[in-house]
Amino acid sequence: MAVTGRPRTYVGDRPATPAERQARWRRQHRPTMAPDVVCRTLGACTLYCSRWEDLYALLPRQAAVITDPPYKVGPRGYDVTRARRGPPPWTQNFAGYDRDFDPTPWLRFPEVMLMGAERYYHQLPPGGSFCCWDKLAGTTPADFAAGELIWRSTPGTLQVFRHLWRGGMRAGEENYTNLPQKLHPAQKPVALMRQCVQLITPGRVIIDPFMGSGSTLVACVREGYPCIGIEINPDYFATACARVEAELQQLALFPREPA
Repeated sequence: MAVTGRPRTYVGDRPATPAERQARWRRQHRPTMAPDVVCRTLGACTLYCSRWEDLYALLPRQAAVITDPPYKVGPRGYDVTRARRGPPPWTQNFAGYDRDFDPTPWLRFPEVMLMGAERYYHQLPPGGSFCCWDKLAGTTPADFAAGELIWRSTPGTLQVFRHLWRGGMRAGEENYTNLPQKLHPAQKPVALMRQCVQLITPGRVIIDPFMGSGSTLVACVREGYPCIGIEINPDYFATACARVEAELQQLALFPREPA
């Protein structure tokens, strides 16, 4: 007579216990990480030096995503190594500067905020909302972008974030006196990223799959959110690690006040 059902599993010469069967199933179905992925854990922050594709299956699905993804500006991308008014400050472009961005993989997370949305808004689903980053903040226009759209997956009214970021004119802790040269061509102000983080459900893990120099993670530390950052460039990864470490040391000296 034919027997149907799940085959019995064994450990040595005895049937496996339920716990052993479960452990075996987990080993067989657990995503594997590339052996050369560099990972650092700093406080509640986990930082990876890797392609995001190698880690995607391991990311917590109930996390939120806040990121400034790479996307193409112009027909060939915005080449930061090209001389303009003076010698270029950058010796290489960041990964993805010359390719269109596909937001699809990140739309599967429950809360998402994507910067630069004006470049790929036609690929975003209906039902979300927008924030506008006013980069001029009352100053006169220049040959830099006057603003940037941030798409938010949850519905809501239009929000406007005003923070001066006009070439060498930068407000706050990243002003020219404190930071003559940006740490990344597409670096974002921590004050702006804190405003984004504050819109995420408290306690939720925040993922930045295009971490760059780590501004999102610094904002997460200041706001008390656990976070995951991924960066393919080893130099920017090292910069992000150093910034998060410094932020945690500062937090140890001056703890956050309870909300």
